[in-house]
Amino acid sequence: MGEQRAKAAQRQFQEAAAAFSRRQYAQALALLERGAAESEPQSQNLLGVMLLNGMGLTADPRRAADLFEAAAQADLREARYNLANLKFHGLGTASDELGAQQQLLASARAGHRPALRALGFIYRAAAAESDWARLSMQCFRQAAEAGDPLALHAYGLSLLQGHGASADPAAAVSCFAAAARAGVYLAPLRLAQAQAAAGGTASASAAPERVLPLEACELSALPPAVPAREVAFMSEHRAALDAHLQDHLINVAAPQLMPSNVVDPETGAAMKSELRTSHSMHFQPSMYDVAVFLALRRIARIAGLPASHAEPLGVLRYGPGQEYRPHYDYYSDDRHQAQRISTVFVYLNDVEEGGGTDFPRLGVKVDPEQGKAVRFLNCDAAGQPNPETLHAGLPVIRGEKWLATLWFWDRPFDWFR
Repeated sequence: MGEQRAKAAQRQFQEAAAAFSRRQYAQALALLERGAAESEPQSQNLLGVMLLNGMGLTADPRRAADLFEAAAQADLREARYNLANLKFHGLGTASDELGAQQQLLASARAGHRPALRALGFIYRAAAAESDWARLSMQCFRQAAEAGDPLALHAYGLSLLQGHGASADPAAAVSCFAAAARAGVYLAPLRLAQAQAAAGGTASASAAPERVLPLEACELSALPPAVPAREVAFMSEHRAALDAHLQDHLINVAAPQLMPSNVVDPETGAAMKSELRTSHSMHFQPSMYDVAVFLALRRIARIAGLPASHAEPLGVLRYGPGQEYRPHYDYYSDDRHQAQRISTVFVYLNDVEEGGGTDFPRLGVKVDPEQGKAVRFLNCDAAGQPNPETLHAGLPVIRGEKWLATLWFWDRPFDWFR
């Protein structure tokens, strides 16, 4: 009888998953709620994803976390991974970096590819020349060999840079070629760089010298955010994000890009405007993986504000001729008595020509530089809008410009209001 019940629960979940993939959310929800009530782990996990993102119903991150927790206790590796991401960010549950890593370790030991990739980013954030660096490469490699396209790219980048082992551009060629075939956005560019570095040599495998145990490491403390240039309320910070994080943000964002909107100052609603001709996306809660957490943590350090005060992370792409004409980022939400007080954006790539950021009232133009962050305050200490923050994204002339942008508020930002 128990076996028949399990088979029936699995069929019900498969029907729910099929409805979910067709975006028939009402049908999926009815089936998933039934499965979750029967403690079916896969139903609990997928229902958690829908609740987290508000897909077909009002977002409820706390219940999503509870469902992930229940499914994780049943040892569902996907639920452990999802729960880990919430614990890193403190969405729907208390922030708990150690607990998050423990969930990732359990998921990775069960062969979950995104969990292995996540551990690769965590270990990379530790000391560069250490066992953690070799372990980072090992995790990327295991996830890559299991078929994870983003891990293929990350592993190739580690091979190209020599992070965790001696640099091996020829081996990186194979990784980037496979990632390109899988549709990873930046893989063709990195493939060309690896081919140039390899000088036409045959591809080889570059395994770490020894296999290390998957053990949690304490994320290293961030260095002080020392500005490379500071003008009044605006500062520049070089090397804000490393190449692995930059590439990951671009690769995850690229398939999600849509024409950019602006915020209606009267209603706060998104609307189209000729002022802004870029393409952009904002990360949904379920997209906040470990790499995004690490990037957010670094950007928040530059902002001098808690990460909880940030709006959802946005990634933008400007092609030739695209721009954002002079505008302000300041916005006041009177209903919630909150203000957007600070902006930090990071250039995720070098631009062939054009694409700088102009502050006309300051007489300052910032040149694009991969990894450089720019921070400025949208209002003064009294909370009044600062007219000197007028700025513009200048047109790209050749190539493309990628930016990661975070806007910070004067209090914790409510994602689900």
